[in-house]
Amino acid sequence: MMKHPTSSLLFVFCILALASGQIMAQQTQESLVFEVPTDARSAALGGVLMADLSNDLHAAAYNPTLLDSSDANMVALDYVNYYSSIGLISANYALKLKQGRMMQLGMRALNYGQFEGYDAAGNPQGTFPGSDLLGFVGWSHPIDSTWTVGLQVFTGSRSLSREVALWAGLEGFIQARWPEHRTAVGAGITGSGYQWGWKGTQPTGSLPFNVQWNFVKGFSNAPFVLFVKGNHMENWDLAPPGTYDDGIDPLTGGTIPNKTFRFGDQLMRHIALGTQINLGENGALYFGYDYRRRSEMAVAQRFGTNGLSIGCVYKVRDFQFRLCRNTYHFAGSSTHIGLTFNPRKFKGNLKG
Repeated sequence: MMKHPTSSLLFVFCILALASGQIMAQQTQESLVFEVPTDARSAALGGVLMADLSNDLHAAAYNPTLLDSSDANMVALDYVNYYSSIGLISANYALKLKQGRMMQLGMRALNYGQFEGYDAAGNPQGTFPGSDLLGFVGWSHPIDSTWTVGLQVFTGSRSLSREVALWAGLEGFIQARWPEHRTAVGAGITGSGYQWGWKGTQPTGSLPFNVQWNFVKGFSNAPFVLFVKGNHMENWDLAPPGTYDDGIDPLTGGTIPNKTFRFGDQLMRHIALGTQINLGENGALYFGYDYRRRSEMAVAQRFGTNGLSIGCVYKVRDFQFRLCRNTYHFAGSSTHIGLTFNPRKFKGNLKG
């Protein structure tokens, strides 16, 4: 096994090189099972977490370096009411291995709801479902008291009536924590894999991946923690086509210069910010801001609360409850609900 942070960094860069090699290959459509965090806390803090000051079993479903021995035998359940009849569920279970290593088993499922089917002549053929399903196994390995590396393999499928595709992939992570400075940093490559068209006209090609990083900073005399997150670092320009084009005056036909600061806008589309306010041992509040979502979901320069998120967590005895509201558009918001518990203690309490 790797015994030095340099080897750990080399490991992650090898995963990155493997993922980068897919850029030249045909890419398939992105799935929400990779992009939308089911965890309420992660969603409220700006997205999937690559680093944290402490362990988090829910967030570990996307990054196994967030596992800790205290998570052993614990179960995390999450549900997201996204839009209309679209919903996501997630479950993962942590196991303790030797020498401080951890392992998790889990699944995520995305239900698109029911669709009306028609034949070539336009005759109704009843309804059919659409869904994406993912199973994963993750491992974390502490190199020393500061550095931890993680690896996660996944396999799954995408189906829409008779259209079926299969997935398989590999994700890599690295994290460093300095508890004395209340600081953590981390990076990872998620969603790196391949899709095989199995039935129908589903395409074959690489899955869109995401190079991410996190910087986390806590304070000695303040009850809050700051999170800065970077997304999709593999692609610098995330702006939709035409974002920086000049406009045309409909009356004069003259050119209206686009005054957008291009570099700053491109940079901020990668950035999400979050704040955790601690309310004691049993509770916390979370707030987040996503510049890219706020920019792209505006309607006629009306932004509203797009890109903003709020969440909370509260512990009652052996159960931890999580809730988040995440605004994507004027059309509505997503609701994230989470529950953590130890099934062995729960079983013991029932017997008692």
